[in-house]
Amino acid sequence: MTWSGRMGIISIFGQCLHLGYQGLSAKLFGLVAGVWLVCFAADTKAQLRPEELTPDSYVKLVLNDSSQFYVVVLGRPLPDRILVETRHGHLEVPLASISYALDYRYNWVQKDDLKKVALKNSVDAQKFEVTQYLSRPKLPDVSLVATKDHDLFSGHRILFNDSAHVVLSTTFGNLFFKYPDLDYVDNWTGQNDRRENFETSTYLTSKDPLSSQEFLMPTARAYGGGNVFLMDYMLGGLQANYGASDWLSINGGGVFAPFLPTTVTTATAGVKITPVSTELFGLAAGFQGVYSDVKKITRIGFPYIVGTYGTWESELSILGGVSYQSTTTIDTVTNLSKPYYPINSVIGIAGDMRVGENLKAAVEMYFIGDFGIVPTVFSIRYFENNLTIDVAVVFSLYKAGSRGMLTLGEYVFNTPFDVVPLVSGSYHF
Repeated sequence: MTWSGRMGIISIFGQCLHLGYQGLSAKLFGLVAGVWLVCFAADTKAQLRPEELTPDSYVKLVLNDSSQFYVVVLGRPLPDRILVETRHGHLEVPLASISYALDYRYNWVQKDDLKKVALKNSVDAQKFEVTQYLSRPKLPDVSLVATKDHDLFSGHRILFNDSAHVVLSTTFGNLFFKYPDLDYVDNWTGQNDRRENFETSTYLTSKDPLSSQEFLMPTARAYGGGNVFLMDYMLGGLQANYGASDWLSINGGGVFAPFLPTTVTTATAGVKITPVSTELFGLAAGFQGVYSDVKKITRIGFPYIVGTYGTWESELSILGGVSYQSTTTIDTVTNLSKPYYPINSVIGIAGDMRVGENLKAAVEMYFIGDFGIVPTVFSIRYFENNLTIDVAVVFSLYKAGSRGMLTLGEYVFNTPFDVVPLVSGSYHF
């Protein structure tokens, strides 16, 4: 790659730093990795017969009464039944009541998460003395309780209202739910009605509303149908984002930053499609178009794909694509500018983890063609249910033999700083 080509790529990355659009920095999945992930996902969903269930198995039970939920098998107290742990209590389920089970034995992260959540829910149930309501009357008709963790339980709702909990009496045992965990309850009053609003002041829990993106790199998570949010970068950029459906995400915006050593002016628009989205794995593809004026005018088309594994609290994303540019370079013979159309691969890897009630830490690394610098981003995100604030630093790592190159700050911003601080935020309507 020529020096001007590298400058073009780094200028693009600099624009990405200020705009953070969905997908400009990404990692291209290899065919082998894609096949492995598909095979892995298929293997972890093998169907089991009830009699094949063994202690410590992590499975999703599908019962004859239409209930389906994730469990860890604790044991078999009698030959014809199993004792299981759900997120919301223990159940003793006869094998005859199980239609089949989906095997998730390799999903250690989700299995560990279930155990932690089950313990926390048990502690909360004792703290708020929810068991006192077990003597109350039950709704005669059957209700269906759906949780945000994709569990579905069938049973009789115990009639009480403490504005924080729901207790369901099932054939196999009692289950205790906290309002923030509920998605909806069908047949809430016995009139074939559905309740979806479970706001409560008892549990002030927050979830990262921007799990569809790291500081720069998009994940495979969709925005979600009907979701609208605005993002701001370095007080000079604004991007609007809209979830047209559960699988289609659209974004557009721009940056004007005259306060930098080199004025940054950009405009961008893009689309992301998420055809595969399960509890732990997602796969998405997108396209981003960019117009930029940073030292010179550059136009970019960037198709990409991205895969994400994990939950919103802890995940790994591998993402990438190819950058098609239209720009100009200086002819060393005539000293005149001439059209230049470089094509470069961009590879990115990002991981994040929840480190506090309202905090996440993330690291992103980008590999750009044969460019010697590996731009690296470390960020901390503060989040509430409708807003995020990200503080990040960008610094330069180097590929083997490239240590003598200029830093990213010198390439992009004409500054001598080895570490470039950045900030961004989002508000979700």
